[in-house]
Amino acid sequence: MGSLVGCRLGHPGGHGDQRGRRGLLRASRVRGHRRPRPAPPPRGERPHGARHEPRPLTSAASHAPNRRTVRPPGRPCYGCSMPAARAPRIRPAVAVQTLFILFGVVIAAYFPFLSMFLDSKGLTAGQIGGVIAGMAVARVILSPMWGHLADTTIGRRRALQIGAVGGAAAALALFAAESDPAIWATAIALAGVSATIAPNVDAIALGFLGDRMGDYGRMRGWESLSYATACLLFGIVLQQVGVRWDMPILAGAALVVFFWTIVAIEPDRPLHRIRHGRLGAVGAVFRAAPRFWIFLVALLLVWTGFNAAWNFIGLRIERAGGGPFLLGAGAALGGLVEVPVMRLSSRLSNRLGLRPVFVTGCLVYAFGFLLWGLVEDPTLLSVLTVFEGAGFALLFTTMVVVIGRMLPSTLYSTGQSLAATMGFGIAPIIGAGIGGLVFDRYGPATLYVGASLLTLCGAAVAWLALSTPALSRPAHDAEPVL
Repeated sequence: MGSLVGCRLGHPGGHGDQRGRRGLLRASRVRGHRRPRPAPPPRGERPHGARHEPRPLTSAASHAPNRRTVRPPGRPCYGCSMPAARAPRIRPAVAVQTLFILFGVVIAAYFPFLSMFLDSKGLTAGQIGGVIAGMAVARVILSPMWGHLADTTIGRRRALQIGAVGGAAAALALFAAESDPAIWATAIALAGVSATIAPNVDAIALGFLGDRMGDYGRMRGWESLSYATACLLFGIVLQQVGVRWDMPILAGAALVVFFWTIVAIEPDRPLHRIRHGRLGAVGAVFRAAPRFWIFLVALLLVWTGFNAAWNFIGLRIERAGGGPFLLGAGAALGGLVEVPVMRLSSRLSNRLGLRPVFVTGCLVYAFGFLLWGLVEDPTLLSVLTVFEGAGFALLFTTMVVVIGRMLPSTLYSTGQSLAATMGFGIAPIIGAGIGGLVFDRYGPATLYVGASLLTLCGAAVAWLALSTPALSRPAHDAEPVL
């Protein structure tokens, strides 16, 4: 109503009286007279029957929406300025849930088929391990920086958009690369720029959930469902057209995520730069949660064992006589198992506590890795990926919620980025780098037994790191978000 010229008052003359009054005023303007204005009421009073409207503006700014600092529905504002002139076009719950679903498709195009894609480029197992380790180095260097920028400067949505667009461009460049140096360079670029996607998806979800972050598993289960479905479809397609077309599929999926963030996710750029002192937001994380570094050590051990096992399961199935279809079917089966286990993990965490659920996930991983090293049939190897799905569901959901419980909301992106640096940065350097050499020289059985032992060590350290009452005792039951 700020663009209107005046206030409409109630007059006893009715509509005809108003039309006549407007005609007289129009004639007076033609003769060069100004339109008469009613005398303003005394301060604090308003004419009977009138609606209060803001003073009209005479410039184009009269059509601009008023801005004020508000908290968007369903999401806490951490020092940000938000437009309050219109309601969100898409409900926050739908926006965040769909973001998880679309991101599951991205993971399905990238995660299971990477080693097979690099193998199609002519790389050996040792070289594949080296490339994966190089990609992990890029994550180690860039993930903390992305987390700091998201929490203090550019916002989580913008950081996610940069990762999606940059990841799509790098995936297409990797698809076109032919020489070994080009493959290495484009793969490292893909890892470095896309390292900002997953931590900010989780940070956006935790910000939306607020005090109900225990329901994260229920929301995250939809990503697992889309991951499982996409793995099966991509496995069928790549079996027909060749695994080298995996990177264009990844690029398309990343661009869909980018466009969804534009239309559905509200901007969250901080209004003022947040200063966290020495080492920025990274240092603030360790000051806010002194036991966080012990938890990072546990993550290093668990995800090192995981990367040593998972990054070569594709080669394990292929050398046992399988192909992309069996790998995709196995990944889809594991993803389907993730869905109910993730939804169950929220209930288990509320009733048992986060510490026992996390350690249970470690034990499931260790048992599954041991079976991968002992079984020789490719079809059975594919079926045994259900242990990966169940273990991942328990570990990942509790890991995200543990970080949310340890840290304030202003450090969510940085905390998730540090966990990603350890679990998907340093751990792949050790797990994939050394795992490829062990796979070539000593065989898969040695590799998978070692991965199982590392995971058990991670379970022991996690039991110590999460021994605080807030993480060990059951939480209060909460209503599900969706």
